[in-house]
Amino acid sequence: MSKSLTTLQVAAVLAVLITGAVPAIADTGRWQSKNFPAPNGGFLVYRIVNGNPECASYDGRNCLWGQAMNKIRFSDVRPLVCGADHRAKWGVTGYDNPRHWCSLARAPSPSAGFGDDNVGVPVQE
Repeated sequence: MSKSLTTLQVAAVLAVLITGAVPAIADTGRWQSKNFPAPNGGFLVYRIVNGNPECASYDGRNCLWGQAMNKIRFSDVRPLVCGADHRAKWGVTGYDNPRHWCSLARAPSPSAGFGDDNVGVPVQE
């Protein structure tokens, strides 16, 4: 019986670790949408995580341009994150061009208080 209990305990610990390590992608409350201008323009659903915008994507590479929020299967979303992830997939961070959707989505509002250190850490003003 102690072996069954040990197996059960291990399974429970693994379940907690796995679910704790996976972001809550299906949470649509933080997602927003905006119409961005060219060069990477159009309607896009995105969110800001740790100061970096990430677009809704099913493959982690291609944003779901033109997709309305209510048409996106958020349980299948694997976001493309601006910054290092974007550079690895497209050769640029998205912050290189001030008109790129990454730069525009990340642009701080007057009350956001984000620094310019490219890590999205809030600073006190």
